[in-house]
Amino acid sequence: MKDAEIYLPAQDWDAVEALPSAWALPPGWKFAKRLVLTNDTADERRGEPVEADIDFHAGHITDLAREVRVARAADGDGPLTIVASQVLLVAHEEEVLRSRLFFLADVAAESSATYLILYGNAHAPEPEYDSDLTVSGEGFALEIENEHYRAALSDLSGNWKSHYPKGWAAELDSGGGHGVEGTIHWGPDWSDERVGRYRITSWDGPPMFDYEVMRGPVCVRVRRWGHPILSLGPQIGRPHKVMATVTYTFWAGQPYVIMESRLDVLEDVRFRDCRNDEFVIGEALPDRAWMDPDGTIGFDSKGWSREDPRWMTYFNRETGEAFGSVHLAFENTNPNWPEPDGAGFSRTGVWVRAPVHHANMQAGDYVYEKSACLQHRFEADGEDRGFADLVSHQRRLLHPITQAEAPPAPKAVTFDNVMDALRGTSEFELYVQGSPWGQRQLSFVDIGVVRDVVVDGNDIHVDVVMPYAGRETWLGWFSEEIEKQLRERLRDVGEVEVCLVQDPKWTPQQMTDRARRAIGPST
Repeated sequence: MKDAEIYLPAQDWDAVEALPSAWALPPGWKFAKRLVLTNDTADERRGEPVEADIDFHAGHITDLAREVRVARAADGDGPLTIVASQVLLVAHEEEVLRSRLFFLADVAAESSATYLILYGNAHAPEPEYDSDLTVSGEGFALEIENEHYRAALSDLSGNWKSHYPKGWAAELDSGGGHGVEGTIHWGPDWSDERVGRYRITSWDGPPMFDYEVMRGPVCVRVRRWGHPILSLGPQIGRPHKVMATVTYTFWAGQPYVIMESRLDVLEDVRFRDCRNDEFVIGEALPDRAWMDPDGTIGFDSKGWSREDPRWMTYFNRETGEAFGSVHLAFENTNPNWPEPDGAGFSRTGVWVRAPVHHANMQAGDYVYEKSACLQHRFEADGEDRGFADLVSHQRRLLHPITQAEAPPAPKAVTFDNVMDALRGTSEFELYVQGSPWGQRQLSFVDIGVVRDVVVDGNDIHVDVVMPYAGRETWLGWFSEEIEKQLRERLRDVGEVEVCLVQDPKWTPQQMTDRARRAIGPST
């Protein structure tokens, strides 16, 4: 699971009793995290899906799923409004619970909104929310429904089998196709130059693949992973060389489904080609349109070489019904193919992308895609050549609401609060995700250099150890960063003393689980 763009670390929290009384917080909850969401576009966001990584101190919460609530602060003075949410435990690392939070946000155009994540209520009742999102079925063989559509997944392969937009004449069904069961979503697959194509549509259930399902009032997510296989079965050929992962995310209140796929190369192999973003939707929508990489909108069939269209869609000029794929992300680690080899409409009812062609793929290479599969309206005399609805969704999907800075209020000087302040330091030499500054950076606590902390009234003494002698020249900078965080995050801090100690020596085992996960295993 990729990291979410929005993140709140464990040390960023407020005591509920310290929050504004005008918010009229519900009784029983002890802690809150502030999340400020910003909408920099001219589009108002209503019921906008938000996915955030939230870390909690394990000692602050008893039951993650039962206790967590999300509330929106009024634009002026006024009480909070509880909104539908769901939370997934990702991992328990030492004293931290890593979670993924899902909720729907309202943010006006070119504005911001404050949300609170409430927790720390051992007596909280099970949450109940109104939602248009329903799911039926067992395992991965599900039917998912919201106000816009009903979607069905294959009983055998788990691929997206059919799609029934509500109020439409058209029903999207492949009418057959390759694999064990006809589905509208075919990819990803790959072929070698010897025997043929390895497909996930040939799966006929576990143990050919593994899967996990998350259900809730805000979204349903189905993830499957396994080796694509030849039509003769998994015992033939070289399926073990490549792993495929496909994830569908269905949101409450939204007319689109987010589709992600990834092909991971486990052993060196030569691809004749591979395919993804491949959909077969039958004959119900006979017309075709697309948006070029430069933003030009055109009609009828087209192919692209060494570039990727922004979207491709099928539609019916008479009814205005349309279904398309908005391309949100594409990654290929093979340096010879930074852009797809090709993409286009292969025949009526089919679109497909071909990321590589005659390529030597090395172990560790991968091909990743993310698209929004969207039902929308076509209006012949409308803006954007009739595709204003599609372009509006494209704009919102490519420019989601973002996280603004919202530091917690300064706290009293206690040992636990001092440790939280030290978790706010940044070891900028070990920066994560390309930038030496940011909330996901490793702290001095994470890398294990904080050896001892003594709190005497409002005075704070911190002993640190350096990983090796040469790094001791950085002690002055470490001391400045420690004092800066202590004074920003705590109230009425007195004297701060940072001392270098030599023994016991630093070892990699003193790093936290979070640091080891970020850096990787030691040699």
